[in-house]
Amino acid sequence: MVWRETGIMDERLRFVGECLAGEETMTALCAAYGISRKTGYKWLERYRALGPAGLIDLPRAPLEHGRATAAELVARIVAEKEANPQWGPKKVLARLKRAAPQLCWPAVSTIGEILKRHGLVGRRRHRWRAAGCGPFAPANGPNAVWSADYKGWFRTRDGRRCEPLTVMDTASRFLLALEACATPAEAEAWPVFERLFAEHGLPERFRSDNGSPFAAIGVIGLTTLAVRFIKLGIGLERIQPGKPQQNGRHERFHLTMLPLAMAPEADHAGQQAVFDAFRQNYNAERPHEGLAMDVPADHYRTSLRRLPDRLPEPDYPAEAAARRVRSNGEIKWNGDLVYVAAALAGEVVAIEESEAGIWTLRFHAHPLGIIDRKTKRLVRPSALQPRPAGAGADTGLKGGEL
Repeated sequence: MVWRETGIMDERLRFVGECLAGEETMTALCAAYGISRKTGYKWLERYRALGPAGLIDLPRAPLEHGRATAAELVARIVAEKEANPQWGPKKVLARLKRAAPQLCWPAVSTIGEILKRHGLVGRRRHRWRAAGCGPFAPANGPNAVWSADYKGWFRTRDGRRCEPLTVMDTASRFLLALEACATPAEAEAWPVFERLFAEHGLPERFRSDNGSPFAAIGVIGLTTLAVRFIKLGIGLERIQPGKPQQNGRHERFHLTMLPLAMAPEADHAGQQAVFDAFRQNYNAERPHEGLAMDVPADHYRTSLRRLPDRLPEPDYPAEAAARRVRSNGEIKWNGDLVYVAAALAGEVVAIEESEAGIWTLRFHAHPLGIIDRKTKRLVRPSALQPRPAGAGADTGLKGGEL
């Protein structure tokens, strides 16, 4: 039964008044007003507790939604987002599940709504995605390929220039180094790589752009840093000019670290401390979509190829003609001087002749170019592929003096 439509509050007040007067039984009053005894007792109890305000209808919606996220979980979701402002709902959820897998965390969409209610969702930016690996073979595991680059320079608050050197394992996305360098020079770069090689071992290949200190102008494009890599048996991969997508994962990472350059520290020491903390977070705490929301540290392992005590000398086959590069970067071949590269001064290169009579020059397993028979100059062939160490020539080659 329900209350009569005419003056519901008046009806309830009269009903309660007659109940309190005690002249009629509850059964008789409820029958007279057309309501059940349960309803009659309910309104009498509300009046006694709250007075006339207790006779107002309460909202029918539950005070707390049966599927609402617990306040404790909401607090932890908000705290995780505030600690990592650049993360979206997917990364927040992955991090929370990793930290407390025993809890029943809400879906990504629910976390997105929670962050929106707390004003923690900004304007969505266009997402830059890495596109493949360009002309290179894919990295099939940790240390198959390391990549390196310099993030655009900025100045710390003391006015000094900072050139962040970033080194990353391509397969696992493990950030090997984030160094606050003063210049992109070998004098600063080699100690970083020497430390990484000692700590993590050697990669099979190394990918970079064509800038200093990784590459130089000229036919072979070698720097002394690149020469050291070749002597360690590391294959060189150079992206084509104007095609950063060929090192797409590394370029995408630079967008992630962009906020660090937007808020520089007081000096290089302070900047390096921030870089170190960022690297720790990136490797061990920040979930990565490309790794199924694992962190890079879950997938990285040190290399089995260890850094030798001394840089090895080349092991050319007996049929190859060996030449030591002079201090001016030239070698003597067939009575002529052929310029190779100043970066190879003092090193021994090999000349091998094919069945077609082509003179190919290489350093360790790295191809350098072809000696043009007419111009007596080293030229770059249309396609050069690194050869396995110790591979011999197609035919024998009689050499002159070293």
